[in-house]
Amino acid sequence: MLVGGASALALVCGGAAVAQESQAVQEVEAVVVTGSRIARPDYVAESPIVTIGAEALAARGPATIDGTFNQMPQFAASNANSGSSPARQGRNNANLRGLGIQRTLVLLNGRRTQPSDALGAVDLNTITPALVESIEVITGGASAIYGSDAIAGVVNFKLKRNFEGLELDAQYGVTERDDAKAVSLSATFGARTGDDRGRLVAALTYFDRGGTFRDSRPFFERSGFASALQGGSFVSSSTNLPTQAALNGVFAGYGAGAPVRNASFGVNADGTLFTTAAPVLNLRYPDDQPYIVYEDRVVFPLGNTLPLQTPIERYTAFAKGSYAISDTLEAYFQFNHMQYDAAYSRPGWSAGSAAPTALIPVTNPFIPAGMRTILASRPNPTAPVNFVFSTSRIGRTQYDFSYDLNETLLGLKGGLPVRDWTFDLYGSYGTTKSDETSSGWVNIQAWNNLVNAADGGASICPGGFNPFIPAALEDTPGQEACFNYLNRTLAESTELTQQVVEGSVQGSLFTLPAGALRFAAGGSYRRSTYDYDPAEARVRNEVWPVQLTGPTRGAYNVREAFAEVFVPVLRDIAFIDELNLDLAWRHSDYNTVGGVNTYKASVDWAVGAGVRLRGGYQRAIRAPSLGELYAPPERASAALGSTAIGAGDPCDVAGRLRNPALNANAAQVRSLCIAQGVTPSIIDIYRFAGSSVGGLASGNVNLKEETADTVTAGVVWQSRFQAPLARRLSASIDYYDIKVEDAIGVITAQVGLSRCFNADGASNPTYDPNNFYCQLTQRNTNGGIETQVQPTLNLAAYKTSGVDLQIDWGFDLADIGLGDRGSLSFNLIVSRLLQYKIQNLQGAAFVDYAGTIGNSQVDSGAIGFPDWKVALATTWRTGPLDLRLSYRWSDSMSHYSAVGVANSTLPGVKTRQYFDLAATWRVDDKTQLRATVQNLFDEAPPGWVGQGATDLGLYDLLQRRYSVGLTRRF
Repeated sequence: MLVGGASALALVCGGAAVAQESQAVQEVEAVVVTGSRIARPDYVAESPIVTIGAEALAARGPATIDGTFNQMPQFAASNANSGSSPARQGRNNANLRGLGIQRTLVLLNGRRTQPSDALGAVDLNTITPALVESIEVITGGASAIYGSDAIAGVVNFKLKRNFEGLELDAQYGVTERDDAKAVSLSATFGARTGDDRGRLVAALTYFDRGGTFRDSRPFFERSGFASALQGGSFVSSSTNLPTQAALNGVFAGYGAGAPVRNASFGVNADGTLFTTAAPVLNLRYPDDQPYIVYEDRVVFPLGNTLPLQTPIERYTAFAKGSYAISDTLEAYFQFNHMQYDAAYSRPGWSAGSAAPTALIPVTNPFIPAGMRTILASRPNPTAPVNFVFSTSRIGRTQYDFSYDLNETLLGLKGGLPVRDWTFDLYGSYGTTKSDETSSGWVNIQAWNNLVNAADGGASICPGGFNPFIPAALEDTPGQEACFNYLNRTLAESTELTQQVVEGSVQGSLFTLPAGALRFAAGGSYRRSTYDYDPAEARVRNEVWPVQLTGPTRGAYNVREAFAEVFVPVLRDIAFIDELNLDLAWRHSDYNTVGGVNTYKASVDWAVGAGVRLRGGYQRAIRAPSLGELYAPPERASAALGSTAIGAGDPCDVAGRLRNPALNANAAQVRSLCIAQGVTPSIIDIYRFAGSSVGGLASGNVNLKEETADTVTAGVVWQSRFQAPLARRLSASIDYYDIKVEDAIGVITAQVGLSRCFNADGASNPTYDPNNFYCQLTQRNTNGGIETQVQPTLNLAAYKTSGVDLQIDWGFDLADIGLGDRGSLSFNLIVSRLLQYKIQNLQGAAFVDYAGTIGNSQVDSGAIGFPDWKVALATTWRTGPLDLRLSYRWSDSMSHYSAVGVANSTLPGVKTRQYFDLAATWRVDDKTQLRATVQNLFDEAPPGWVGQGATDLGLYDLLQRRYSVGLTRRF
């Protein structure tokens, strides 16, 4: 079951509804619900709110918390959360409404907690699952209540408060294919002091999740192709091309056709040459050993060896306690420790132009005879030859990540001698340290020594170094010395700190005819620091792949004042059982962006007959994070997609934009390519053989804050009927509209190139090479893209809106004549995405990506935005048994590049549905057994554009899996 339906409706419908349902009137303790700082005994939520119960987490088996979020329609499942993204290094985050992990504020008991990366996002691994009582999720900007980052909304983890005794829990999970095994162990302890003045709750947990690779699933066979071959390839210089006669002669000797003059060449195991792109000639390797031909090019199937799930080993220790110093004063503390290790490996750097390009002298003894003939025919026959190689030729790259997080909080709270006023004052200090060790880097000087040696390096390492064969040195007998000579292992570290001091007071000011006017007010100070130390070998450009970077340090601080007031307007008149307003304001003074104001106004109107209307407006902000401000330049792979699917380099002669039949402005595209640096002599034979290029991104200290305006409106209904089949029926429907302006983001490689070449018909209608987008592309002397700059900027705007429907219903089977066989309950959540629009720069048109897959502009991990998502849970309870069947469905999606393109043939994805089954058996009051089957029918992800491409977070990658669990209380 995705959410605790009953608890969710209790929050939205108020304490009176709960009392009626239980048919008992009890004194209700004042509570604070996520989205407000005011405690009231009759609290209801003015913002759309969903509560996830602890049972929903348990039903997932031994999994990280993000797995539960990924199944909720309100969240966009990021591939970071699936564990399949090496870039996230094992971190898991919440991505509400698909607006990015940095725009979802994660709280722990209503307070900020220690971030885990330079974006300021909180890693859900840091939350101790054993202590989670519930999770409250609200949609819409909540900056007036909580400060920066609550653009999309808030996820608040509420921990157990009055736990006593000892509880042990053990869970084990495994997939249908006997991999990705997971073990979770926890011990939770709670006690009170003898005089009942003190309370302590603590938990220790251990979680071990095994990894698996993509080749373990048929869906990912022949996936993730790289054009940088493991054995490397010779690339012709556009200014020093060989003669056609020499090319024809060499390939005629192979019994093959004639290659084009600017062809690139790989080396077969027998020393003959093959062409790497259309026309592919003389490839003599057996299928898939190690290369395959795909879309008329020779590629290295890199994706099969990438992680499908990254292994994690995690330890957490959490403790919180309080002591009543007096009847009106309480001291409290909280300590959180998390340590985990994650690891993955990949076969080196093999992604397009991100792979190193080296110069091989013509004197190298390992150059094949055919290649010597070709080189000798050039106008300058003694010039070195460009050689693109993959570092996987040396050996696999192994990454090991270690995270250590600690946070301590101390506070005082209690009553004040004014009416019913209370105060809360606390301070916290947290640190996050991450260490990364990676092997597989190639020392440039060592490489040059080997390839320039007259004996091919035999005097340096036995047998010398032949760079033209695909076998990895690490795995080749007798080549250990060459591997050790070339390979380097690098270590890097990042440290983050956060200091928070906050004080607040809340209570009633005076009584109005409709009730007490209540308020909350306070102030806070927060300081965060960022310290990144890369490996010196990278800083000094001593290793391949060269990734421009450097050490960086930065900090920001903010001083804030806030106030909130609850105004009961009317009560107990016709059509108004009660009408309340909630108003809030916050002023934040950042040392980076200056002073900003946020505010909200919301309304709660109980009409009568179980109907309640709610809604409001909120202004939110997000100050630029430390990473967005201070991250050093980093060079990495930037995905373009392949030419065959309508993507790739727009200058490719076989591409859509170069085809006059598909683009009336193909001639202007050709001219722009020449203006950018594609040599006229090869413009009409130029091919882009890869699917990615080198990218360059960095922070920007000139960023300003994002602002967001959120409008929500909804209706909640709880049945007042006494009929057996109607008395437990309730529903809510909510509309949300979020607009983010001055959004901080990067111009991705795909967006930059498509806008430069006017693929949208509006970004560069004159095909001007000085257009902003065109300036982001840096081409090499052969015309290929050397680097695609991806700047971090305050872009223009994002707009998203939608509707959420929730229905809860339950009845006893005796009510329908089936005797005493228990009860049935149903929880349905339907989410309709109305728009998901992106404006890349101010003044540009908005493009709506609702209902599409592939765009990663807002969040690099979330690429799927279905129009509809549905989650339905059905639970049968009888005696000690709970049996729950869950159903998840997501709509079909079109290719994001097809937006605005008439008669597009680009592929999309079909609908996908999953069933999960969970059973709980209460052996006695202290013992509980659980068993689950997820993805009951073993559904694979839907295909998209081939090569195993799919949304790695939205869809189930591991397919059918099982888990069992045991809980014992003492």
